[in-house]
Amino acid sequence: MTVTKLNFKNLRIEGSSRAADRSWYRIQPPGLAFDLGRGAQRLIGTDELFLSHGHLDHALGLPYVLSQRNLHGFGPCRLYCPRPIRRAVENFVEAAAALEEVEYRYQLRGLEAGERVELGHGWSVEPFAVDHVLPSLGYHLIQARRSLAPALRGLDGAELARRRRAGERIDHTEEHIEVSYCGDTAAGVFDLEPRLFEARVLLLECTFLGSELETKARQFGHLHVADLAAQADRFANEALVLTHLSRRHRLEELRQEVERRMPNLSPELIVFGEHPNRRQQGKRAQRG
Repeated sequence: MTVTKLNFKNLRIEGSSRAADRSWYRIQPPGLAFDLGRGAQRLIGTDELFLSHGHLDHALGLPYVLSQRNLHGFGPCRLYCPRPIRRAVENFVEAAAALEEVEYRYQLRGLEAGERVELGHGWSVEPFAVDHVLPSLGYHLIQARRSLAPALRGLDGAELARRRRAGERIDHTEEHIEVSYCGDTAAGVFDLEPRLFEARVLLLECTFLGSELETKARQFGHLHVADLAAQADRFANEALVLTHLSRRHRLEELRQEVERRMPNLSPELIVFGEHPNRRQQGKRAQRG
């Protein structure tokens, strides 16, 4: 299994994704996983695990990761999933634990869209509604940053110190969506969660190409490249990372289709899984 690694200044994303086969992503900081694929060694030390839905190309690896954590002596991890599937996830995990005659160490919490999970150090995760055939969630990774209050910018250090001593609050906190991950979704997600277009890095599935597969995409709750083209002017992200491509298509076909249909796409286009040299060529083409 090839692992793709992406670097965005302070963010590192690694993972692997192909539709109906496996999808998992690890993001540092803060150190969390979105989905678990069929199980990956790289996820064993990850304490915060967010499951988007129950399809096994996203969820099958959960008991494997928990088992490996036991084997290597890790403490309890925190597992999050859509609230409607919480009981099924628990039964799935406990069945695997019974097979091994062990007790997995984890805390399981079911989430609804709009809830917050505070991770510490200014990081949090907020789930949002998506458009899929099973109960599903996407996730925003949010960072809170402190900065000088806009009204006080331009004042010298002595004046700021005086105001602080007088008890005045001189800073404020701004929240930034660093990563948005949609899991599996059809085109309804763009109306359900327009903040996707504001995320610094958008991890967005694009499963199908070719006009003959547009109906199939809608039927199975996935995105077709035509759905992205219809939103081309809305992408204000720093990077658009396309994932979850069907195995009937080649990665280079996805890039070619996006570049043909969306020649003026604003974000950097990254096809998850393509060779780093191809990504660099894509960057140069966009700049040119």
